[in-house]
Amino acid sequence: MENQGFWEKYKKLIKDVVLDYQYLVMLDEADIKIEAEREDASLPSERSQAITNLKIAAGLMVGEHYGWWFQDTDVYKWIETAAYTLENFDDEALKTRVDSVIDIIEQAQDEDGYLSTYYQLRAPHLKYKELDRSHELYNAGHLIEAAVAYAKATGNETLLEVSKRYVNHIMAHFGVGKIEGADGHQEIELALIKLYKYTNDEKYLNLSRYFIDVRGKDPLFYNKQKEALGQDPFTNLDYLQAYDQPIHQKEAKGHAVRMLYMMEAMADLALHQNDQAMEDAVMTLWDDIVKRKMYVTGGVGQTVHGESFADGY
Repeated sequence: MENQGFWEKYKKLIKDVVLDYQYLVMLDEADIKIEAEREDASLPSERSQAITNLKIAAGLMVGEHYGWWFQDTDVYKWIETAAYTLENFDDEALKTRVDSVIDIIEQAQDEDGYLSTYYQLRAPHLKYKELDRSHELYNAGHLIEAAVAYAKATGNETLLEVSKRYVNHIMAHFGVGKIEGADGHQEIELALIKLYKYTNDEKYLNLSRYFIDVRGKDPLFYNKQKEALGQDPFTNLDYLQAYDQPIHQKEAKGHAVRMLYMMEAMADLALHQNDQAMEDAVMTLWDDIVKRKMYVTGGVGQTVHGESFADGY
């Protein structure tokens, strides 16, 4: 890829400054005070511990998990960014650093393929049992995206094999007659299509389609999971875009990031499966966003309440 023009200085900034700094943040070695997003003593905002969590899961350190359900994805997003950087620049030191992190991730993975340190270290008995909030498949999605990007950039498929093992674990637990629901936070849907395009294995495309189609099929799915755990069953289905199946949804509402991830997967499925109904559905949502809910700068999901779409204008 040619390095010139408007983006050149930003690409170099990421290579020379940002990736190093983010790595130190994940190691809790950066000179930074992390501010909580709001006054709430329960927020795990004092440090990152993202890499340490993986080391503990790998048996390389002793300790307890710290952070959110999705803490692992900071590492995966960093690897994905490094992969795009390595497509533009030769940087053996960066590659060596990423390879060392991938080695930790590989060791952190359970023998059966499962990989989500929050549940591995805190609550293994709750794996896949609180999907409205668990982010387990969201984590898997960012793992897949990082793995595909790094394999394309470097030819190193170690992380790709880790992601495939996790997907195999997911396929063993989700589907008709198994867990008939989707993660509360969309992401794996679009990632599986990237994995399909890289491997040409249609099982990944089909699994993406399953997660799109099963979302909202049983609006009580998350309530039932909560009731089984003795929890308050209320679930904000608008927030999760799970009030109806995506192909029947007519307006963009709820958490904006989740909606846009879902729409990306829907668009890809429409293309790769030649599905006109899916294309029509995603274009209906697109029109609602562009014509009624987009800010003048192109931003969406402007409200502080739930990172959600505001009412249309």
